Amino acid sequence: LVAVFYAALNSSMWQRLPHQKALQLLNDLCFPEHCPICAEGKTSCPRFVCESFVSKTFASSMTQEETFPWFDLTAAQLRESPFSQLLEGSESVRSHLARLYQGAFGDWSTEPRGLVSTSTSLTSAAVEPAVMEDQRTSLSTTASEMSSEDLEETTDNDSKSS
Repeated sequence: LVAVFYAALNSSMWQRLPHQKALQLLNDLCFPEHCPICAEGKTSCPRFVCESFVSKTFASSMTQEETFPWFDLTAAQLRESPFSQLLEGSESVRSHLARLYQGAFGDWSTEPRGLVSTSTSLTSAAVEPAVMEDQRTSLSTTASEMSSEDLEETTDNDSKSS
């Protein structure tokens, strides 16, 4: 999730979008005007600010027209960042982003499908993979069970059919 948000900010940098406009777009996307979470609690939605993604010192030095800097996505995922700290520390932000994620796949709130509750930290959430089996064929051979000859043959056949 951290990489996705920093990648979005990298995209805004390439488009030369001022950081305030990038924040406005992220806020509009993540925290809708008529939010059911906030309506229930009679509170206002959280909002991203510059310090949600960069240090306070760096944010205070930015001009209104300046873009966000280029973010190294690997470093953003491996190290603690302002955004990862925000996710860890804000139940409200986690709840909103979880609801946004669930909404992207339809309203599953009434069906028990193993979705992570909005009270669970998104950074530590894990969903168990479902095992799907085709009714006509059962594929029980895993990559670890295949010999290197089998893999080479499959690769040769794939390249011949291309």
